[in-house]
Amino acid sequence: MLKGIVNRALLRVRPGKQIGDEINSSDLLWFLWEQAVNGVRGTLLSLRCKRATFCFMGRSVRLRFARNIELGRYTVIGEGAILSGLGRDGLRFGARVNIGAYARLVVGTDIGRPGNYIHIGDGCGIGEYSSVGGSGGVSIGRNTIIGQHFTAHPENHNFSDLSRPIREQGTTRKPIVIGEDCWLGARVTVLAGVTIGEGCVIAAGSVVTRDVPRFSIVAGVPGRTIGSRREDSDADA
Repeated sequence: MLKGIVNRALLRVRPGKQIGDEINSSDLLWFLWEQAVNGVRGTLLSLRCKRATFCFMGRSVRLRFARNIELGRYTVIGEGAILSGLGRDGLRFGARVNIGAYARLVVGTDIGRPGNYIHIGDGCGIGEYSSVGGSGGVSIGRNTIIGQHFTAHPENHNFSDLSRPIREQGTTRKPIVIGEDCWLGARVTVLAGVTIGEGCVIAAGSVVTRDVPRFSIVAGVPGRTIGSRREDSDADA
């Protein structure tokens, strides 16, 4: 009976997700207790943000410049994550976004030159220990899933002047755009100015340095297109 109630609730929060047959009653009760604590914590912390909403946060989540952070309903933020909204358009999550433990989503760190934005669409997931900077702007489309240790860098250091230290030459900012329904594996790095089209698959460990067409399969350092999901679909048909 308890499992049936939880499954019905999950259909609202995480469509398509159900409790496995292997989960017994004691495991389920512990899960529910943990989620209840995280739900209370997240909802209370969201009062500091742009608008309050029902969401879940693990222990030791840190919110910086919270007035520029907008959390979507049923968002899950893993323990130890750092969210910072220091930027022109802040940090914005859609509904049912899942951010892994110890991830960092930081729009900007320089109060003299705030960042631009990080916008994450409905249903996205970003794995543990990932780092997303928003200085040049990062947008991730709906239902995109991203593995652990992902990094996005929408800013590059200038280095052409040999008479000055690189750290004194400033930076160039360019936005990163990742389309809807993509899958980026663990330890993928995306560099400034890159657009990844919808439906792409990026292999684990790839470094994406240039634009990727829709439905492409990319692997390597630097990342190269090795196939297309459209071709695979045509072949299966």
